[in-house]
Amino acid sequence: MHVPDKRPTASFLFLAYLCALGIGILAIWLAKSCQSGFSGADEPSHFLNGYFIADYLSHRLGANPMAAATEFYTHYPKISIGHWPPAYYGFLGILFTVLPPTMPVAFAINALVAALPAVGIAAALAMLSGRRAAIAGVLVYALTPLALEGQVMFMVDQPLAACLVAATAVWIGYVHAPGWGKAIGFALLAALAVLIKGNGWLAVFIPVFHILLTANWRLLLSIRLYVAAAVAAALVVPWYVLTAKIAADGFNYQAGFAYASQALAANLGTLARELTPAGLLLALFGAAAEFRGRAQSRLRWTIVSGIISLVLATLTLQSLVPVDIVDRYMAPAMPAVVVLAVLGAQRVLAWLARSRGPGLAAAAAAVLAVVMTVPGLRHLAERPPKADMGIAQLAGALASGRQPALTVIDGPAGAEGAFIAQMAVHDTGLQGYVVRASKLLADSNFMGSSYTLKFADTRQVLAELHRLGVQHVVIVRPHDLPAYPHSRQMRDALASSGSGFLLKQSLPHQYRGGVTEVYEAEGMPSPDIATVRSFGLPAKASTLTKLQ
Repeated sequence: MHVPDKRPTASFLFLAYLCALGIGILAIWLAKSCQSGFSGADEPSHFLNGYFIADYLSHRLGANPMAAATEFYTHYPKISIGHWPPAYYGFLGILFTVLPPTMPVAFAINALVAALPAVGIAAALAMLSGRRAAIAGVLVYALTPLALEGQVMFMVDQPLAACLVAATAVWIGYVHAPGWGKAIGFALLAALAVLIKGNGWLAVFIPVFHILLTANWRLLLSIRLYVAAAVAAALVVPWYVLTAKIAADGFNYQAGFAYASQALAANLGTLARELTPAGLLLALFGAAAEFRGRAQSRLRWTIVSGIISLVLATLTLQSLVPVDIVDRYMAPAMPAVVVLAVLGAQRVLAWLARSRGPGLAAAAAAVLAVVMTVPGLRHLAERPPKADMGIAQLAGALASGRQPALTVIDGPAGAEGAFIAQMAVHDTGLQGYVVRASKLLADSNFMGSSYTLKFADTRQVLAELHRLGVQHVVIVRPHDLPAYPHSRQMRDALASSGSGFLLKQSLPHQYRGGVTEVYEAEGMPSPDIATVRSFGLPAKASTLTKLQ
């Protein structure tokens, strides 16, 4: 058993990071992310939240930020700061003040951040098992479907994972050699995780499980721990008190034993799919073997138990808080599970080398490496590219006018959001207004679990479009099919005789089937800006605008 004696060099950690980054860039290229942009419902919101902060810093600094957010939302209703915390968006906003807010730049940032958890894996395994095991662990991690999707999709799960890996490392350092700097450092990283995404609250459980696993009860007597907790609470509690009702809209389940058992089974299933059942079994074996040998090296067990604590903390939070059961919520645990799997594999291979010879051990190592990377390699081979719906070029053309104009966008949630984000980027003067067809023509809740049409027939739909003074209607039809019932209703209305709208463009999608249609009003309608502005923010978010 390797006993940690020194930290890995910065150059080695940078090499490990580059390995993960290279795989991430490959995934982005294969998925056509830079060309196609956003496809998921949440991606445009994350991007636009960051862009709004950049816009505020560049053009509206000094104005009431909540009033500025309300005004921005009135024009481009996709920002969602409040549903999600603001920390990562502040980071993006600062970057977008000096970098162009384009898709290549956005996904370059995404790639650089999403590869960061690999540094924690490399550092832990280099100390616990050596450099070869560290590089193997980084490659296995970078090839898990979760890590690959974290590169391809512009989300906040990978930044959260990176922050929690760093928080775990600082906590381990604090336990090994307590000091005020490390205590406050952990508090700040934990607070940052919570302010990146609500899942970051799992940071609270890391010290709990670590103290239980190490039986290091004296830590509970240190004033540093309580001061650090107070610092973290002072940073995060006001925000969550302010936005609790908004964030609760995203809860899809009821808390209780039924949810907890269902979520735990599903989340363990996710880990098994990511590393294969063999990889998960190796991780469990590695954790058990390290626990049994914990007396041999106090420092080694301090490190390994901290890694185990990150896994347990993730499983605990995601089993208790009934937000949703989604594979990517396991992103914070994946780096730790990979480390444990490599430790377990190393023990198995060492036993094979002793009992059956080094040749068989080397062959087994190759087999294990292939087995654990199969899910990721299959994912790379089978994942279809993102659809290029022509939104970037279209938004540039529609947002070029000097006079206020009203555009309605219809399509899947991701297409609606992608169009709104691109229109906002091209409209720095906030001249245009975009209305989502999903809100104009239908009633639904935040998660889309309830849905009813607002209008009975195409005649009423046309009356509403003309009443608002709509200049353009953009309809995104994946696989040439309507996204929702209201999509069919509106398209039928626009195509009817005497509708007052003409089909001006029909843009075939690239990389996937589908078409984006652009209808233009005959003449130059005058938009009813007062009515559009009255749509406003969602009711639960409107209370934020009262803050001065």
